[in-house]
Amino acid sequence: MRMRRTIAGFTLLEVLVAVGLLAFVSLLMVQAIRLSFRAREEISRVEELNHAAQVALRRMASDISMAYLSNHVNQQEPATATIFQGRQDSLLFSYLGHERRRRGARESDQGIVEYRLERTAEGRALIRREKATPDAEPERGGIRETLVTGVKDFRLAYWDDKAEDWKDEWKAVMEDALRSGSAGTLSPVLVPAGSAMMKAAQDKLLEDFKLPSRVYVRMVLQDSDGNEFPFETQARVQLRFPLNF
Repeated sequence: MRMRRTIAGFTLLEVLVAVGLLAFVSLLMVQAIRLSFRAREEISRVEELNHAAQVALRRMASDISMAYLSNHVNQQEPATATIFQGRQDSLLFSYLGHERRRRGARESDQGIVEYRLERTAEGRALIRREKATPDAEPERGGIRETLVTGVKDFRLAYWDDKAEDWKDEWKAVMEDALRSGSAGTLSPVLVPAGSAMMKAAQDKLLEDFKLPSRVYVRMVLQDSDGNEFPFETQARVQLRFPLNF
């Protein structure tokens, strides 16, 4: 008697279960890949934001460290004004960090720099304005550039060694010293001893126009999702007293 040979196969229910499991596993893989790409984009966005903030803070710290005031003032016809005018949200000062980028340009290492917040098409931005040729109007002119956008908060503070506390404002303008009689040449140089005494007396008068020893900078950036990222640094001013030699 010949025996029938049975052919093994899948039932319709088994096929449906297998297809369902395959679809479920595929869906999990797609979701995992999508989350991976989203996390990668988020990390890249945070890295770009962090890089922009670090570059801006390093630029500010470098500029502030080279701030200066000069007592070399022509009393009859002042051609330039050296200034340090700091507020909670802006800073305007003379500095010795300008770099000539054009051959033959009639420029030196002296310049005027201003940092302030402004509203742009991309939101609030930290603006740097540099005036390569100092003159008697430091508040005007110069070249503006955007350092970083998406700034939610920007705050400055100035360390007062005498009071041992942070100040919200700091103003030292050599034009004010000139009006008060503290700036400029007080008397002709008669003898070396007399000139040394006069210089010492004038240095004492100019102490009221010294710069802060440190400047504190705090900046909070905000991304498109509303996440906030705080950054802060301190810049040490190297030339605190007005140049008087």
